[in-house]
Amino acid sequence: MDHTDPMGGAMPLSVGQEGLWLLHKLAPGSATYNLAGGVRMEPAPDPEVLARAVRALTERHPMLRSVYVETDKGPGRVVKTPGETGELKVREVSGADDAEIERLIAAEVSAPFALSQDGPLRAVLLHRGPDAVLLVITHHIATDAISQWLLWRDLLAAYEAYAVGKEPGWAPVPVGYEHFVESERSLLESSRGERQAEFWNEQCAGSVAGELPTDRPRPATSSNTGTSLVRRLPDALSEGIRRTAADRGVSQFALALGSLQALVNRWTGQGDFLIACPASVRRSSAKDVVGYFVNPVLIRADFTRTSTLGEVISQANDRLRQATARATYPYPLVAQNAAAGGPLFRISMTMVTTDRFGAELGVAAAGVPLDVAGVTTTYLEIPHLEGQCDVSLEVTRDANGLTIALRYDTALFERDTMDRLFDQFVRFLSAATADAERPVGRLPLTDDAERRSLLALGSNTGAGS
Repeated sequence: MDHTDPMGGAMPLSVGQEGLWLLHKLAPGSATYNLAGGVRMEPAPDPEVLARAVRALTERHPMLRSVYVETDKGPGRVVKTPGETGELKVREVSGADDAEIERLIAAEVSAPFALSQDGPLRAVLLHRGPDAVLLVITHHIATDAISQWLLWRDLLAAYEAYAVGKEPGWAPVPVGYEHFVESERSLLESSRGERQAEFWNEQCAGSVAGELPTDRPRPATSSNTGTSLVRRLPDALSEGIRRTAADRGVSQFALALGSLQALVNRWTGQGDFLIACPASVRRSSAKDVVGYFVNPVLIRADFTRTSTLGEVISQANDRLRQATARATYPYPLVAQNAAAGGPLFRISMTMVTTDRFGAELGVAAAGVPLDVAGVTTTYLEIPHLEGQCDVSLEVTRDANGLTIALRYDTALFERDTMDRLFDQFVRFLSAATADAERPVGRLPLTDDAERRSLLALGSNTGAGS
């Protein structure tokens, strides 16, 4: 190694990437931080054209062809030339039924990455003959939710162009991820960084992680295993959330977060707790850059015996605004400086909007097929990022409404418990649109049918005793 260059030609990582690299080294066989997306394509695409599109994608986005190394100055990444990593893999699965395809998808998503050798991208075409499923799986160290949509936008555009003998009409990417790393380091060395550190220390002081009661004892170390429940909200409720948020002068995300905080309060009795909200720290200059631009911010909830759901939502909106203004201070440093003995959060919530990537992807996210060079292409919702914390909710807002993915640690919770939590969260969202001035303690956890069943069960039990 050239001792005049302590990084040995490697590029430094952001603080968040350093944290993910450490987690990868501690559990190299884990798929906890794999992100995944897929599309069904009918008829099956031309594999050679698709392989060319994947290579063009990695050429456009160096993060997708980077490998991770240790240097004298800590971890770094080395950008490989196009074709060295991240090439399309075609798997012939002629005759496979849909159940087998689902099993193959799950196997690909759960396969760990060898970040030092193969990089953070795996593109796989499950070629059935008349149709195919294209999977794009990445490690979180290289991408975030916005990056996932960016790479799909660029990949489909490249395939469509190459299929008709043209070049992709991509706008140039003016900056690289290294600009974000440099700005983060400048922040940490500045007085502004010191003020942000003080804010987060005050935000956490005296509070604890929101924590739902578990069905099984918590193991000494996280199992990093999980699963997901994914449901689309009724159109009327999605519209009600949009309308109510606008009327109250809050964001739709604040309305959803306040509803979740209220539900946690009802389940636990906790009156002062923290929930993490992964926030984008991507600047407008990096709007087309694939990279890890996400930082968890901690939102504190305070309840009194008379707190109404509307008050909780307004408080969530205010604190989200304060936190977002200071989101660039890296969470690993917040956790490092905190005096609390345990983790600062066990529950997280985030919202992703797809309209920023154009009308076509916004519609595709809602399950509406796209025509890509004569290939009917339908987006598939694939569970991923499971087991990172006890419970996480991801709300996706697309052109037609809202979809919620509830991911949970299967070592802690039974499916029935999470089904009940999901149902009650939807009930609290409905209450936020229709009855937000009711005190949280008086919001019903059951609907009329469930109450009648419980009353009947109680009556039967009493009659037989």
